[in-house]
Amino acid sequence: MTNYADYAYYTGIYKGAVIDAASFDSYAAKATQTIKLHTFNRIRDNNIPDEAKMCCCELAEEIYRNKPTEDSGDNIASEKVGEYSVSYVDRQKLNEMHNEKCTEIINNWLAMTGLLYRGCI
Repeated sequence: MTNYADYAYYTGIYKGAVIDAASFDSYAAKATQTIKLHTFNRIRDNNIPDEAKMCCCELAEEIYRNKPTEDSGDNIASEKVGEYSVSYVDRQKLNEMHNEKCTEIINNWLAMTGLLYRGCI
């Protein structure tokens, strides 16, 4: 499988700086697969549009930022100092928010390309 964007495109054209070179291919592969699911695999490896490449870069960053970490504390919803109290967002809610953000990114880049067309009127 060919990723829709490589690290040279990510740093040169997209101007990304969030993901390091060693990690980029892994996140780009996940982003490419997510795009394929939404576009019904309509994009051919020999003719990848710039919108799909840019989408892949932004989606890879979103996936990178939301990679699961055990003790990162990223899932804190609220914190109170007096009589110390902490509330956490549950993992399911975080996954739903991440999936919504991924769909938003895909729609932003690919909505006007016809790649998301499902055959409905």
